[in-house]
Amino acid sequence: MSGRGLNVVRGSAWVLAITLTAVVITTLAQAKPPGIATPEGVRLTPLSTISPLKAKILLRLAGVEGLPVRYSVDTYRMEYSSRGKNGEPVQLSGLLALPHGVAARRLVSFQHGTSTTRTAVPSKPDGTGLASAIIFAGNGYALIAPDYPGLGVSTGRHPYYVAASIGPAVVDMIEVTERLGVVPDVPVFLAGFSEGGWASLQALRLLEARGDKVMGVASVAGPINLSGISFPAAMKGRAKSHSLYLAYAAWGQAAYYGHSLDSVLTANYAATVERLFASGKPKAIIDGLPTDPRAMFNDAFLSAYDNGKYHWFIQAFSGANLVDLNPRAPLRLFYGSADVDVSPQDSITAAAAMRAKGADVLSVDVGPVEHNPSMLAAAPMILAWMQELEATKSR
Repeated sequence: MSGRGLNVVRGSAWVLAITLTAVVITTLAQAKPPGIATPEGVRLTPLSTISPLKAKILLRLAGVEGLPVRYSVDTYRMEYSSRGKNGEPVQLSGLLALPHGVAARRLVSFQHGTSTTRTAVPSKPDGTGLASAIIFAGNGYALIAPDYPGLGVSTGRHPYYVAASIGPAVVDMIEVTERLGVVPDVPVFLAGFSEGGWASLQALRLLEARGDKVMGVASVAGPINLSGISFPAAMKGRAKSHSLYLAYAAWGQAAYYGHSLDSVLTANYAATVERLFASGKPKAIIDGLPTDPRAMFNDAFLSAYDNGKYHWFIQAFSGANLVDLNPRAPLRLFYGSADVDVSPQDSITAAAAMRAKGADVLSVDVGPVEHNPSMLAAAPMILAWMQELEATKSR
C-alpha cells in the first residue's frame, strides 16, 4: 500500500535524521535564506540555509551514502492555494529548497511517504524534507515537496489514496513554483517514495493529460495496482503496518466520499480508529490496531470483499489504480526485493505491462532491502538517472 513511509515509523534509517536534525539545525544552521517575491495567494517563510558541510552531516545521519553536495541549500515553507472536492479554495503547504547563490537547473517535485502526523511533513521540515532538499537542491536543482491535503497547514483529514485530491495538490504546487521565477522553463522531474511514488504517478497522469512534458519519473516502492496487489496483500497483514494503512485509508476515504466509518469497520474499531488517528501518533496507532487486519472490518465489508461484490471502499481503491497508465515520460519503478509493505511484484508487473504498450518503463531492484531502506538505496540511483537524462537531452 504505502510505506510506513518516511514518517509513519520513526525508527527507519531515513527518518533517524529527524531525531538528530533539531540539534544539528539549531546548533549549526543559523543563516536565513534571502526573501523571494511571491504572487498573490502564495506565502514563503524562509527557514534556514544549510551549508554543504552541514548537509553532508545530515545525509550521513539519515543513512544516505555516495551523494555529493555541491551547494548550500536555502529552504522555505510554502503556503499556496488549491481547490477542494467541491471547488472550494483550500490552503496547502510544502517545502521549497533552492541551491544558494546559483540558478536552479530545473524543478524536481518529491512526494513523501505515509505520514499520520500533521506536523511530520516536509514543510516543517522533517527528515524527509531535509534529505530531499539536500539531495536535489544541494546538487543544483529546485526542490519542492508537497505536504498533501489534510497535512501541514491544510485542515481536515488526509484523503489517503484519493487520486482526485492528491494528484491536483502536487500539480498545483508545481504550477505555483513555476510562477515564482526561480526555475527555468524546462520539464519537471517527479520522484516519490511509497504513497509519494503513487502520488508522483497521479501527478504525471494529470500533467500529460493536458499536454505538459515531464522529464522523467522515479517511483520508489510505490503501489500501482492498489486493488489487485496492494490491497489484498495488506488484508493478509504480512507487515506490522498493514492494519495502519487500511485503517488510515478507511478513515480518510470515508470522510472524503461521505460515508460513515462503521460502514466499513466494526462499530468498536470505528470508534478506536477515530481516537487513534485524531492523536496522529504512529506507534500508538499500530499498537492500538489488530495484527490481523480483517478483525477491524465489519461483516458486510468482508462478505463483499471475499465474494467479489460491490462495496464503496473496494471501489475507491479500484479508482486509485494506475495499471492503465501509459506514460510518455521515461519511468523507473524502484523496489527493494525484501519489501513486505509494498510487494515488489507491483513494480515488476506494472513495468512489464507499461513496456508492452511501448512506454520507456523499467523496474529496478535496489537490493535485498525492506521498505524504508529502499528509499536510501534508490536515492543515489535517482539522482544519477536524472543527470543521465539531462545529458542525453543536451546531445
